[in-house]
Amino acid sequence: MEYLKGFEGIEFGDKRLSKRLNVTLNQLAQDPQGSVNRACGSPGAAKGAYRMVGNEKVTEEEIITKHREVTLERIRASGESVILVPQDLTELNYTTLEHTSGLGNIGTDKNLRGILMNSAIAVTPKGQIVGLLDQKLWVRPEEERGKKGSRKQRPIEEKESNRWLETMEAAEKGDHGEARLVHICDREGDIYEFFEKAAREGYLYLVRRTRNRRIEGSDHIDEYLEKQPIAGMYEVEIPRDSHTLRERRTATIEVRFGQVNILRPKNLGDSLSVSLTVSVISAREVNAPEGVEAIDWQLITNLVVEDFETAKKYIDWYARRWLIEMFHYTLKSGCAVEKLQSDTAERLRKLIAIYAIIALRIMIVTYIARTNPDVSCETFLMPVEWKVLYCTAKRTKKPPAKPPTAFEACVMIAQLGGFAGYKSNGFPGVKVMWWGMTKLMSILEALPFISNLVN
Repeated sequence: MEYLKGFEGIEFGDKRLSKRLNVTLNQLAQDPQGSVNRACGSPGAAKGAYRMVGNEKVTEEEIITKHREVTLERIRASGESVILVPQDLTELNYTTLEHTSGLGNIGTDKNLRGILMNSAIAVTPKGQIVGLLDQKLWVRPEEERGKKGSRKQRPIEEKESNRWLETMEAAEKGDHGEARLVHICDREGDIYEFFEKAAREGYLYLVRRTRNRRIEGSDHIDEYLEKQPIAGMYEVEIPRDSHTLRERRTATIEVRFGQVNILRPKNLGDSLSVSLTVSVISAREVNAPEGVEAIDWQLITNLVVEDFETAKKYIDWYARRWLIEMFHYTLKSGCAVEKLQSDTAERLRKLIAIYAIIALRIMIVTYIARTNPDVSCETFLMPVEWKVLYCTAKRTKKPPAKPPTAFEACVMIAQLGGFAGYKSNGFPGVKVMWWGMTKLMSILEALPFISNLVN
């Protein structure tokens, strides 16, 4: 399908390997939830895919680098002045693969084995997925167990949390055109070294803070914000989330903000700035329904907050952070990467990098219906694809002369996956989209073999 375009030029110094990658990408995309053997369609094709990921010339770094190049091209073409870069960590559990070498500990239970993955994706302020900017896959060394108690005394370079700094730096590399990146992190990104590096390098960030940091004067951040007047209140729509069982509702948010100088923690060395100027924003839900956890976002940023409207904009930007969680969810549930099997962690990491491309293409198609619904579906479907889609969804033999809009095409894809399509259902979600896209690709694959059987 068109949403996998852009990877044809990847080179491993062997044209056959490069061709095999693109063939494998399209085969796996046709059945992202199936095993490699089932998705490839034949023992020979599956053997070719496994032979490719076992080749030393094929590296996960090269696959991710190519995806990054495609993403940079899309950022430049978008014309956006701001690109949001949410990043997050997830654990991939392969405990059942008892004979797979190279796996590491992934949790508090020493028996849990797998791979750690930190990803950063590019998103427009409206919420359209652009692509992958960085992804790191690694295993936790056995000697790291038991060092949690001493982490405050260790430099950031020796901590796993250094990944936030490394990912920010990696995402900043390359030509982003006119766009400035804003790095968005959850509470684990509330790290003084992260803020200091951003200030030193001229990077922008927006982080949900968890620490009540000391500020110049006698106050801490919490006490300072409580003294600030309410800048304004507004209503936001909280979407339904079947993954967390959250129901759709409208929330009233109370906003406070201000600018402070946070002080360097006492346990950090003199090499870091003694203080940093930051903006802090408090976004709290008032009168939340009984039994529902109220929204309480405490944000810290080096963006300047001038007024209530600016604070609202940055709160909305932070809300895009959940898309990185949706990416990991799509990778695990939609592409079933935790069900992959291999004899080494190295080969697993290569397969994960390939499936990351497929997961993000699914998300790109899903969210274009929300952010740019009236654009032609030919931005992601070739003519033969949307015509087959239309005829299948509408039960007709004659497609229209004009291609459907992105929204209309996405609804039809989702309907193939079981989406009812009623207005009350809202926009189709990622799950029905991957089911629908899988069905569409199966129909397209069969088309050359059955076209001569029909009038």
